[in-house]
Amino acid sequence: STCLCLSLRADTTLVFNEIMYHPATNEPAWEWIELRNQMAVDLDVSGWSVAGGIAYTFPSNTIVRGGGFLVLAISPTDLQAATGLTDVAGPFTGRLGNNGDTLQLRNNSGRLMDEVVYGVEGDWPVSADGSGASLAKYDRDSASGPAGNWRASEQVGGTPGADNFPFVNSVPPETQFIGIDAAWKYDDTGSDLDGD
Repeated sequence: STCLCLSLRADTTLVFNEIMYHPATNEPAWEWIELRNQMAVDLDVSGWSVAGGIAYTFPSNTIVRGGGFLVLAISPTDLQAATGLTDVAGPFTGRLGNNGDTLQLRNNSGRLMDEVVYGVEGDWPVSADGSGASLAKYDRDSASGPAGNWRASEQVGGTPGADNFPFVNSVPPETQFIGIDAAWKYDDTGSDLDGD
């Protein structure tokens, strides 16, 4: 039982976090993957590589901020233009298989840091296969291997460079509803009322 629990949590520094393997349109331009730094400190991934269905080696001075994301695209210019993201890595070679594929992340010494073998059967979410949704890790701290740790993204196009499901393992912001017939005041002077 202990081994099973440990295998459900990510045990590495950088992990696969989101995969757009079958975009709804223009597949040759819209495939991308997202990696997330599990640590609170910046991580230098110069010379690290992604292998499997696609191939890419990160150039010198590639830094992933602590807790931050690194997006790798088949066409960085297309993804940047569509999303406003900056610093999208790529282009990678190869293609992400629509019926499933293997992705491996290796450090600059060749050590396997993370791996996912995604598919379209079993526990893998089928709506990520061509509907416009990405394959998104539900709990960003979970291991990449088990299919049960992945969902289809809630947004068409996924969330490259941002949290997949922001309120997992956190508290959503408090919302206070005010009745339509309630009395309320506002100050239109532009002064900072400091919460008053």
